[in-house]
Amino acid sequence: MCWVPPGETTWVAGRTLPGGMLYVGEGLRAAVKNVVEPALLDPGLPVAWGSPDWFGRDLDYWPSYAELTPESRAAYLRWLEAGRRHRDVSVGYAFLFFYGLERRVLVDLERDQAARAAEVPVIRAEVARLRELFGSDRSFNGYATEFLELLDAVELQDTRPFTLPAPPVEGGHPSVRLRMGLGRMAREARPVPADWALAWVLSHPTYAARTVVSRCPDEFARLFALRFDDRHPDGFRLQPTEPDLTFVYRPASSGFQGLFRMACAGTPDVFDQPLPLRRLKGLAEECAEALDPFSRLVGRDPGLRHSLAGTALLPPELIDLESGPAATFVDWARSRLGGFPMSTVPVADWLAWVEEERPTKKSVIALAQILEHAGIGLEPDPRFGGPVPQAGSILLFHAEERLEATPSQAYQAAMLLMHLGGAVSAADGHVAVEEKQLLTSHLEQALGLTAGERRRLRAHLRWLLTTEIKLSGLSRRVQGMDHGQREHVADFLAAVAAADGRIDPAEAAALRRIAKLLELAPGEMDRRLQAATAGAAPAAEPVVVRPGRPDPGHAVPPPPPEQPRADGTAALTLDPAVLAARVAEAAEVAALLGSVFADEEPAATPAAKQATPAAVDDKPVTGLDMPHSRLVHELAAQEQLPRSAWEDLAAAHRVLPDGALDRINEAAFEVAGEPAVEGEDPLEINHDALGAML
Repeated sequence: MCWVPPGETTWVAGRTLPGGMLYVGEGLRAAVKNVVEPALLDPGLPVAWGSPDWFGRDLDYWPSYAELTPESRAAYLRWLEAGRRHRDVSVGYAFLFFYGLERRVLVDLERDQAARAAEVPVIRAEVARLRELFGSDRSFNGYATEFLELLDAVELQDTRPFTLPAPPVEGGHPSVRLRMGLGRMAREARPVPADWALAWVLSHPTYAARTVVSRCPDEFARLFALRFDDRHPDGFRLQPTEPDLTFVYRPASSGFQGLFRMACAGTPDVFDQPLPLRRLKGLAEECAEALDPFSRLVGRDPGLRHSLAGTALLPPELIDLESGPAATFVDWARSRLGGFPMSTVPVADWLAWVEEERPTKKSVIALAQILEHAGIGLEPDPRFGGPVPQAGSILLFHAEERLEATPSQAYQAAMLLMHLGGAVSAADGHVAVEEKQLLTSHLEQALGLTAGERRRLRAHLRWLLTTEIKLSGLSRRVQGMDHGQREHVADFLAAVAAADGRIDPAEAAALRRIAKLLELAPGEMDRRLQAATAGAAPAAEPVVVRPGRPDPGHAVPPPPPEQPRADGTAALTLDPAVLAARVAEAAEVAALLGSVFADEEPAATPAAKQATPAAVDDKPVTGLDMPHSRLVHELAAQEQLPRSAWEDLAAAHRVLPDGALDRINEAAFEVAGEPAVEGEDPLEINHDALGAML
């Protein structure tokens, strides 16, 4: 009896059998039963070479070479002679060869560590090859897969040091390689790499992966790795406090009885440790949430994965400004800026980058978000109250810091006053330097804007002065002011008009239109103009104050003695009158901002009044939480919905309008294969999709 090592050749019944990995001889007992080893090739048994049983008609469920018919032995030996390459034979012959590999690993190599290190990789490769040939047989595929995992555990036990890459995640099943690797890392006090951490959480049965994980696997893995390394710069380490790993394998060979257990002494089973799992699940959920907008876009149109719109929806860590369409777009913007702080660009050039026939708010915001990551701002920007550019020009400027997605109350106040002041200043067809300075410096200083807001405000003013400034659309903001606040705004605008020392008739006409918008009395603005220009008209020629003659002058008085503080440093002297005036001015501005430019309550619309959150059906819709489910119930009663009414409905249910549309359409695609809401303004309701959702 003997084992033929891998790669060697043997002869049985006059046939040459290449490749080795066979038991050849007589009398070899099975692993645990008092029978002949099923895989043993006995050269003395008869073989019917003239009628081989290729399809295994005479094979038992658990075949044994000693019990095969001569016809079956002929087919098996000829299959071995051909290098075990053919799949058009009975899978029983593959099992018979497989029995010998099981015995070699589970019995013989347990006592021979040197042979185990040399042979296990070769045996593993052969089992993987046979699984490719006979994997369509469910039984053989199952035994081969479990045996490969056991071989992984054997290899990992002998690996010094442990440097294997993370195993792939297959169907949420924790592989032996994964469990063994995590245990080895805990035992050796080595940090868990990001790819192993991701494989761990995705393989754990208690983690329910969201759609984004399967729809955007590469983006999800990259984001997880980046944030994992950022959270754990010193490594993610496990405590080896659990019991040792034990792997259980049920052999296919009838030469075994029951289960085979392999204990990994000194390697803890950390796969179910609760604390690290809780942290990794939280990180995975965070990454899935960050990628959710991108995933919904790809779900609606897979072709947009590498588009500018898709790039804009990626988390900041994944946006690549060095290659692809985003890099080309950013290079174009930088070339238009040149070395200047700001640059005006024709809208036609800008629209060439919009990936739609007509620019929409979403498409413009997508481009603005990409530029923002490159430190470039856009005006007008729909995120900060600007319109969607259709004609004329836009303005690009260097934005050194990113602003919040929602503009602050102070910035909204500055934008309104800038708009009104710009309309007055440009009414005469010429904007004086003094008017520009008053518009910018007063607003920047009085409203306490940040550096980024001041930079954007100056860019917005420059854009305003290059386009036709309209007063339409401001009435809703003005309606929130009381009479005193409107007078305060009127005083400021009169000062803007008089900043260059004269009032042009066109400016006066613009001020009167604004006075009407502010609902002030017809003569109120004229009175303010007179007050603003009284004594302010510049002289046409130099004015003689006194004739020039030598003046002996006066001696410079010595500085007053400094009053030392208790700590020995000099005391500062403040002018009480100036300080009181500044405090009063700040209080007046703060009161104006707090009441005039506070967030407005959403105006009630007919659609919103028909169904309030309290009156809507509370039945959940598959794939949606309760706020979005209630919105679906409300949409079912509509045929069309104006965009403003939809925004009010979304505000009433405390969700974001665009995000809610994406969530609802995502759920509709899962159920009905089509969106539930289409169009921009008005929104078109698809009742077929809604019916399927409900």
